[in-house]
Amino acid sequence: MKAGLLTIRFRLYSIDSIKKKRSIVKRILADIQRNGPAFAACEADDQDDLQYMTIRVAHLSNDPRFSDSVLRKMQLKLERGNGYEMEEADVEIL
Repeated sequence: MKAGLLTIRFRLYSIDSIKKKRSIVKRILADIQRNGPAFAACEADDQDDLQYMTIRVAHLSNDPRFSDSVLRKMQLKLERGNGYEMEEADVEIL
């Protein structure tokens, strides 16, 4: 079994409270979870920073190429949303 790990750093716009940031984080994590049980996601760094957030997404599969492909599609899906924009992303296969 192989695990793919996608780390995405987002820049947040017009966020003036942790409560607003948490609502964006919850929305992104819910979008990821809707893709199926092979995905797990969490907020990794910058938890108290109102301008940035980092999300890590893991995907389990027997085929590392499949995990890479699925995580890159996820990256494109999460690229831009209401109140945030992707700054950098990195995919690793473990």
